[in-house]
Amino acid sequence: MSNYQYRCAVCGITWDEVTNKRQAERECDRHRHEAHDGGVPDGDGIQARDSKPGPGRGVLVAGLLLILFLIYSSRHGQ
Repeated sequence: MSNYQYRCAVCGITWDEVTNKRQAERECDRHRHEAHDGGVPDGDGIQARDSKPGPGRGVLVAGLLLILFLIYSSRHGQ
């Protein structure tokens, strides 16, 4: 399940996470109306955030290297 955040890059503001995309869209619409006269600022958007983060890039790279090493070792008799 994902949470959502609205971010306005022009204003440098990220709103608190909400549980559904429609809530984030309401924050977005309200901010665009109040701060930007209804316009869409560059960099404006809604970001989906996974509620359970996965392993970091380093862990994934280390796992891949380990798998490659094991394949190499098994083919070369070590």
